[in-house]
Amino acid sequence: MAEEVRNGRQEKLVELGEMIRARRENLGLSIEEVQEKTKIRSKYLRAIEAGDDRIAPGKAYFRVFLKSYAEFLGLDGLEFSRAYREIADEDDRYWSPAAAAQEAPKAGKTRPRRRTRRKKGMGAVGKLLVALLLLGAIIFGGTRLYALYSSRQEDPEPPQEPENGIVEQPDPEPDEPVHEVRVQREDPSEEVTVFTINETPLLVTLKTSEEEGTRCWIQVQADGQTVVEKTMGPGEELEVTAGDEIKVRAGAPWVLSLTLNGEDLGAGGPYGPVKDLIFRYDEDL
Repeated sequence: MAEEVRNGRQEKLVELGEMIRARRENLGLSIEEVQEKTKIRSKYLRAIEAGDDRIAPGKAYFRVFLKSYAEFLGLDGLEFSRAYREIADEDDRYWSPAAAAQEAPKAGKTRPRRRTRRKKGMGAVGKLLVALLLLGAIIFGGTRLYALYSSRQEDPEPPQEPENGIVEQPDPEPDEPVHEVRVQREDPSEEVTVFTINETPLLVTLKTSEEEGTRCWIQVQADGQTVVEKTMGPGEELEVTAGDEIKVRAGAPWVLSLTLNGEDLGAGGPYGPVKDLIFRYDEDL
């Protein structure tokens, strides 16, 4: 059962990746051109087209990259994101502790004993075949030893010295440039904090303290559009994605912990008034 679920999940991921790859090829774009336009590294783009969501730092990033990649190609990025979420949720449900308990054998039941068959003795024909195999192995081994001994007796040809005394070394293969993620913080005032990062798409995670009675009203804008307006309770977590900018107005910023593209930014701010938290993408940072 586990193997069937795993294979079915992989087939669905491969189908999503093939749709993305086919669209890119129809548009006549290369992986390098897509990387330049979307700022998504080529290894992540190739993983999406291959249906491989084991890339670091996790499934949340795979879903964000998949959505951004699809939208860049003119596809419905939200639909691709929802399809991937359903695949991931189905996999998590199967491997949950409750599902594992259902798969485990019930106590009190014993497995039926398997009857063992008696092995029949080796007949004359079998013994003859074994003897022939042993004889062939001895002959083959002797031939190999003789050939090895003969090759050692011959004088090896001395290595040829280079004409100018300089040994040419092969050109090293160029390494893929390492993209260093940088985050810069500015505090124009007590009510505003700006975080700038040189990586896109943006993925901001907001999480409230798990202390009982925690409440925080928030309003979130992604690329100029309001996407969330609610009151978060204790231990609640919210993910927001955008291409260039995310703005969060928080009524109680001190109860929020912030994460930007996997980078821990700490608390939203000290105890005090309502605060605007702004997250921006800057390629030249």
